[in-house]
Amino acid sequence: MLGFTSFVSQAQFNDGCDKEKTTNLSYLRCLDSKIVLEKRTANMWANKILLDLEKKQNETGNLQLLRVFKRAEQEFDKYVEDNCRWKYLNRLPDTIAAAIAFKRCELHSVQKHTEILKLQ
Repeated sequence: MLGFTSFVSQAQFNDGCDKEKTTNLSYLRCLDSKIVLEKRTANMWANKILLDLEKKQNETGNLQLLRVFKRAEQEFDKYVEDNCRWKYLNRLPDTIAAAIAFKRCELHSVQKHTEILKLQ
């Protein structure tokens, strides 16, 4: 049985990689591809919001809107890195379990962030 089985069985969200859990490498690759796709979707929504805020800024003269949104996006990236890093470190010295923990955390965080961006 693979080293991540007990960790995965405690999953609180569906990472979409069930078929790739046969090997650690295929599972990690699947998570990587899901992260790339989810980040692309989040960036699309963030860009839409940026365009809307630029328009509103030009109409109202409110210079804070765009600045605060951009800062929030940058801070989110820092938050994800730190939040997932402690989960990675907590799984060491098992580097496979640590990598899986980090990637699952990142995927879940970006998925939730995308959901929030869509609500705007």
